[in-house]
Amino acid sequence: MIRFFSIVMIFLFSQASFAQLESDLKLADHYYSQGEYDKARPYYESVYKTNPSKIYLSRLLSCLEAEGDLKQAEKVLKKAKAKSPEDLDLKIQLAVFYEEHNATAKAKKAYESLLANFIVNPSKGIALFNAFVALSKIAYAERALQVSQKTFKNYPFHFQQADLYSLTNRKEEMLSTYLSLLDKHDYYDKSVQTLLLRRLDLESEESTDFKLLKRVLFEKAQKVNSGVVFSELLIWMYMQVDNFSGVYSQVVAVDLRSKANGQRLYDFAKTCTENKDYSTALRAFEEARSITTSRELKLYSLEGILHVGYIQVSELKQHTSEELQKVLDNYEEALETIGPVTSRTLRILLEYAELLAFYAGDRDQALDVIKDAYSSASLTDIMRSELKMLQADIELLRGNIWEASLLYMQISEAFNFESIGNQAKFKSARIFYYEGEFEFAQSQLDVLKQSTSKLLSNDALELSIMITDNYGLDSNYIAMAWFSKADLYIEQLQFDKAFSLFDSIRVNYPFHALADEVLYKRARAMELQGKWTLALGFYSDIIKFHGTDILADNALFKSAEILETKLNQPQQALESYKRLLSEHPGSLYMHETRKRIRRLRGEKVQ
Repeated sequence: MIRFFSIVMIFLFSQASFAQLESDLKLADHYYSQGEYDKARPYYESVYKTNPSKIYLSRLLSCLEAEGDLKQAEKVLKKAKAKSPEDLDLKIQLAVFYEEHNATAKAKKAYESLLANFIVNPSKGIALFNAFVALSKIAYAERALQVSQKTFKNYPFHFQQADLYSLTNRKEEMLSTYLSLLDKHDYYDKSVQTLLLRRLDLESEESTDFKLLKRVLFEKAQKVNSGVVFSELLIWMYMQVDNFSGVYSQVVAVDLRSKANGQRLYDFAKTCTENKDYSTALRAFEEARSITTSRELKLYSLEGILHVGYIQVSELKQHTSEELQKVLDNYEEALETIGPVTSRTLRILLEYAELLAFYAGDRDQALDVIKDAYSSASLTDIMRSELKMLQADIELLRGNIWEASLLYMQISEAFNFESIGNQAKFKSARIFYYEGEFEFAQSQLDVLKQSTSKLLSNDALELSIMITDNYGLDSNYIAMAWFSKADLYIEQLQFDKAFSLFDSIRVNYPFHALADEVLYKRARAMELQGKWTLALGFYSDIIKFHGTDILADNALFKSAEILETKLNQPQQALESYKRLLSEHPGSLYMHETRKRIRRLRGEKVQ
């Protein structure tokens, strides 16, 4: 019973103590925030006595200093240091206290004591060095480093030495220190890269820092016994300015010296592709394929070669007929080499068929390629549906609109809840729209607006809104029927027919709400032909004359995209993206626009 009573009393006492502490702290913080340091002091003294943390110590010292009670402040600080003799922060704080209050001799003694007694192992030496750097006491930092280096001769203090050179603007010596470290420990390469980005201006090849680093690295990389790490660092440096062609020869050399068997070249080629340097990517893929003895890497490199050719034709659209034929020849050779299509090589065949149909104009051969692939035993049902989807697209291109519709419906029924099924539903809905069956098309689109695919749901939403806004505005629906037919002609690459119908709408229905839609489709037609400047002109007309209409944000985004990805005008693209953010805060393009702005500013984007 007595024991129980004792436990209860201890508990009650603890609770009371805690409550008192909380009350004192609230009063202390209140008075401190009001600048009433004399009133805050006794409460902080009470709090610090119970809970001697550094934050309460700091507050107490501030109160004592504000009152001018420097002797008591010194006493409190020295007592705290005595209780924690290994605490560097407290030792530094005491020295700074003396210095701030003109106790020069005491301050010097405190700093000298740190140098004499604190450096007992490398980590302590580094901590003291960093503390002096933080206080901008470079002379003391240098002495701390010298003592550490003398005491622990085999420890690599290269980062601290480089820090010191950086602080005193001795950049060449800083670089020499980093390279000396990498000579012995090349696994520090990523750390060195991070520090170089912080301490040098590497945003332009014309910067003094870039030229200095280039010279130092070239000298190091060309030495007979130098490690691969210096060539890798040189490659990394050029990548900071997106100059991939400038280090192609270095990558070849690195691959050879590291016995990477083409893998380093292949990785470099992928990076070039991602950064849209297709000519350098092509060289690297071809070289990787040529030198590797790995059958798998040869296939991967071949795929890279083909894909770059596909991009150059289908996205850039700046190819000659001879260049297109070369790309097609590469695909034909690859398919002959690979043999029957597999899940691994299906993408090659799909790209080849698309190039034949949409760019070479050989729709019959494209269909033959697809139909031959159906028989491959290694393909799954969903892979065959990808073939069927492209077959339907080509049938639509040929004018066999209802054959295309049947194929789309087969895919949507077979894969009702899959992404490819929803894509087929959207394309099927478009066919009804092309044929003037607007109400039925819209009923299909309404379902697709809930799609989990953001891109697909946006496309369905845009087409649905367009139909809603324009269907029935003229009593006989002629303008809308002409427009949908023209839209079909664009998908069939029959641009003259499409433009003729657009002209008819303009002449016969000059004030129709379709005016901005017509401009948008004209821009789309120009993009399909690779006429980027003309496309920009149509988008500009939408922004200028229909700035408050629903397509204004689309036009701004498309304009920015062309400037960024087709015309290589990043600054103009950035301005267009910024304008989209400010003028259309509710746009569906907001998320993507922010990503692109960050990328154009040089930020890393996931």
